[in-house]
Amino acid sequence: MSKKKKKKAGIGAIFARILVVILTMAVGGIASFFAVRQFFSYKFAKEKKKEVSQQLEKENKDRVDVALMQAGDMMTIRVYHSKNNQMVYIPLCSDMVLNLTDDGKRAVEQELGESVDTAEVSDVIKAMNDDGNTMKEQVEETLGITINSYELIKDDDLVDIINDAGTIQADLSQTISYEDQDGKSVTLTSGENTVDGDAVLALVSNEANIEDEDVHMKLIGDILVQASKTVTSMTSSDFENYVKNYYSKADSDTKYSDVSDNLEQIQSIEEDDVNYLLLDGKESGGKFKVDTDAAKKVFDVLLAEDGDIDSVLKAEDASTEKTTEAATEDTEDSSKSITIEIQNSTKISGLASRWKDKLTEDGYSIGSVKTNRQGELTHTKIIIAEKGLGQDLKSYFKNPEYEVGQVSSGAKICIVLGTEDEI
Repeated sequence: MSKKKKKKAGIGAIFARILVVILTMAVGGIASFFAVRQFFSYKFAKEKKKEVSQQLEKENKDRVDVALMQAGDMMTIRVYHSKNNQMVYIPLCSDMVLNLTDDGKRAVEQELGESVDTAEVSDVIKAMNDDGNTMKEQVEETLGITINSYELIKDDDLVDIINDAGTIQADLSQTISYEDQDGKSVTLTSGENTVDGDAVLALVSNEANIEDEDVHMKLIGDILVQASKTVTSMTSSDFENYVKNYYSKADSDTKYSDVSDNLEQIQSIEEDDVNYLLLDGKESGGKFKVDTDAAKKVFDVLLAEDGDIDSVLKAEDASTEKTTEAATEDTEDSSKSITIEIQNSTKISGLASRWKDKLTEDGYSIGSVKTNRQGELTHTKIIIAEKGLGQDLKSYFKNPEYEVGQVSSGAKICIVLGTEDEI
């Protein structure tokens, strides 16, 4: 499965695992870069080496800073180009496979109870026990890049940080349900919704059961960009207070003092210069393995001081469009070759039979038609035997909810009809 996308793909899909990542990035990611600049500028000034100090200042303006942000079971890489004042977010999904260093192997073995050379992002996060340095080393080992700093946020702090950021909207293509920290069930319907800290935490922790990982990651990218704009659009004084509060909560190897003199520059990034992209790779057996050759080409440009970021983003857009078209065709063919069961959860007589006729006319193979007696549904539920099946059926229903599970008849796809899909 291909995973690529630029910022403005439209925030429609489901909102996501990572508003946090952006909040951290928007305020603190370039901290390590500025800290280095401040230290050497002071040192040279003190030694009265004015010319050297000025030369260093010029060189720093052309630097590229890379930070690793982590919240829930997700990581995100933020690349900041100081020369062109551009920022790119690269979210890493929880099932992405990371190559492990010796320290990483020992930590993961202690967590999982077995010796392995690779582990998924979510397992690495658990095994690191808030060891940000070792965590970022595993990403460096996998992608062959150097990461300057890390920022880790705990669940409770994430909720507070996001709520303090202000109003953030997410345009959802389907209904999503999750439980907040108090155990209360919350449902967000398709369309535009205001995203709060609890909602973001649920998405970051994958409690919203978003089955299509590709859609999920694109949504994360959209939220990263939107949240970045929300935070940096604050007044100067509010932004300063927000950054102070952030650094009082985040576990990071940088401090507020490292960025306090550069808040104006952080806020000055133009909207069109904040983007995201997803690394290419393949999903197999519930794990995502990144295409290291493709990733190297992307990072060779992103991390070069004179790298043409716009060219990378345009190439990603073009490639994504082709991949999406191909994936849609493949999905349609695979679903039509699978026998589908239809169940009627409503009191609408003959509804399942009418849907059988409709889908059969469109080339689908419909098997048994049954009555579901487990309670009347409003939104149609599509039960699939494994992740990725039945995505082409989504367009037939108003707000379908996907669930990976088993059906007593053994059907790989089962449509449980809800009242809003009466025909």
